[in-house]
Amino acid sequence: MPVVSDHVEKERKPKLGGGGPGKIPHRRGYGGGDDGDRGRGNDPSSRNARLHRFRVGIALCIASVTMIFIGLTLVYMVRQNTHHWDPRLHQEVYDWKPVPLPYRQLWTNTLLLMLSSLTIELARRRMVRQAEFAQMGILPPRSRGDLPWLTLTVLLGMAFLAGQTIVWSILRRQGFYLRANPSSSCFYLLTGLHALHLAGGLIALLYAACGRWLRLRFESQWIAVDVTALYWHFMGLLWLAIFALLYFARG
Repeated sequence: MPVVSDHVEKERKPKLGGGGPGKIPHRRGYGGGDDGDRGRGNDPSSRNARLHRFRVGIALCIASVTMIFIGLTLVYMVRQNTHHWDPRLHQEVYDWKPVPLPYRQLWTNTLLLMLSSLTIELARRRMVRQAEFAQMGILPPRSRGDLPWLTLTVLLGMAFLAGQTIVWSILRRQGFYLRANPSSSCFYLLTGLHALHLAGGLIALLYAACGRWLRLRFESQWIAVDVTALYWHFMGLLWLAIFALLYFARG
């Protein structure tokens, strides 16, 4: 008769992890190994593609802002040489009154903005150098002369906006309000819109400067600084154009 063995061998289940015989290789979501995302941020092609997309976006933004201020400049120059019909006098009158601009404060604001353009360029170049060292997997060397250029840019930008607020308060004390006359309306419109757009860039710089506390990846912080630097330089050139318009075409 055939003999039936009482011993039944238990089925061995394959173990997860490792690469030995009888084991299933690591899969995403199992164990504590690399899930495949590590090192993706260090891919130069991916990083350059992201940077290119953001640069194209900021270029479109700069083009749209340029068109807006070109239109406002044309309105300023046309309105300055246009007479207004007064229904009470039944005749055309020239109601354009030059605004007595506080040039000392405006020159101070201009200097602050130009210095901020320099500091953000230094911050951008430092980030580029750090990115080059990061590709090699080493930390960039530091020297005692290194300054927090990004923080200085934020402070200078805030100082410029505070200086513009001082200019507006000086004009209000002199009786030049938003609707006082066409010249004051154009002044507030030009300088106010510029300050509003500059404040948008300042928010982006604050986002990049607080990257350590927001736990941003270095790649995201670097792209934010690089793209905002282009926008910030544009804001500086735009302010010079506005200041020149207000100075040479003040009437």
